[in-house]
Amino acid sequence: MSWPESLRRHAALGAALLRARGRRFDPFKLTWILTERCSQRCRSCHLWAREAPSGPTLERIEHVLAANPQLTWLNLSGGDFVERDDAPEILRRAVEHLPDLCLLDFPTAGQDTEATLAALQPVLDSAVPHVVVTVSLDGPDDVHDRVRGSTGSARRARATYAALKAVRRRGFRVALGTTLSAHNLPEVPPADPLTLLPPGVPLRDLHLNLAHHSAHAYRNQDTVLPPVRTALSVVDALARARSWRVDPLEFLERRYWRYARPYLLSGRLPPRCGALRASVFLGADMQIYPCSIWERPLGDFAEVGDSLRRLGEFDAAHELRAGAGRACPGCWSPCEALPSLVAGGGRPL
Repeated sequence: MSWPESLRRHAALGAALLRARGRRFDPFKLTWILTERCSQRCRSCHLWAREAPSGPTLERIEHVLAANPQLTWLNLSGGDFVERDDAPEILRRAVEHLPDLCLLDFPTAGQDTEATLAALQPVLDSAVPHVVVTVSLDGPDDVHDRVRGSTGSARRARATYAALKAVRRRGFRVALGTTLSAHNLPEVPPADPLTLLPPGVPLRDLHLNLAHHSAHAYRNQDTVLPPVRTALSVVDALARARSWRVDPLEFLERRYWRYARPYLLSGRLPPRCGALRASVFLGADMQIYPCSIWERPLGDFAEVGDSLRRLGEFDAAHELRAGAGRACPGCWSPCEALPSLVAGGGRPL
């Protein structure tokens, strides 16, 4: 990866941010569920509770990528994306068809280290400046195994995390994702809230986010938001113990939690949202949604030729864009919050 190419892609991202501010339907980030298959049986996600759709074919995936060469941020998710046998080939097609791609990230439960490393390889060999893999670890090992419904899940996740930490590539980062939920946090904060987090890992690698309810992204029905006092005590304790660096991703982490506070305390955020402008959500069944939370599909992506710039052709698109942040159920999901903060210069777009 050469510096001139990296600078060119960062410039493309900057131009995409400006377009997102000025246009109604030109998202620079796509969150794409490529499979609902997952080896875990998580309490906060019920994708495993039904037969998972097969997900788009490699041919359809390539068509979507080729139809959206302007994308600068791609998040591939599931389920567990790396459980697809063709995950390496999907990423190979992504770096081939997205010449302006500046950030590619994907989460994984970390249950198959070899599959995760194999999926990652095509991106490591590419010119994409920023590559982030998040391995889920939802607390101490026994808590994680209970939440994930799988004995040994934490041990396998730690093994994948260790293997990814050994990867040396400029612009590559591995994070440990801890989702704060009603299933891994007690109602009353302990004396030391850091004991609720995974032990024995660098605090700078921990990324905290909030569990949410979503009928299409997680297919969960119960209340999963964490106890407010406990969640905020964990965030505050981590902020005190963690040595922050001058880093764009860490800046976004701090901003994410600044706005998460009013969401946790009141359940709502100000009526500003980047859904359909900064980001959009595509399901494994190829239904397009404004975001990962709002259960208001626009339609099958094929209806607009798999093109994000044609989202305005959906009958419901303008109505949903006008209602984002008001008629929507409200959330502070990282899938939408982070691109909204990026486009808004640290404030929700």
